[in-house]
Amino acid sequence: MSCLICENPFARTLCAGVGQEFHCPECGQGRVSQELLSLMMLLNLQLDIGRSRQWLKERRQSDPLPIIRVSDILLCCAAKDATGPATGAEG
Repeated sequence: MSCLICENPFARTLCAGVGQEFHCPECGQGRVSQELLSLMMLLNLQLDIGRSRQWLKERRQSDPLPIIRVSDILLCCAAKDATGPATGAEG
């Protein structure tokens, strides 16, 4: 299975009790909660590679195997095929 962040085919992804654990040569090690995985599938979201890697790097200072949860979604996710934020400007 590919990496949950960058989809690297050389990553190992394991089912863990709280979601899925990944070991990627590019992103490193981490976990994604089952609740977040389900929400990502439901809303057609994917993890933003740059933001997710930065989030993991910061969290690894206190946790060697950090878990990305729903509460982290604004920092680590981007909508697929999403348009930019509305500016309020007309035509």
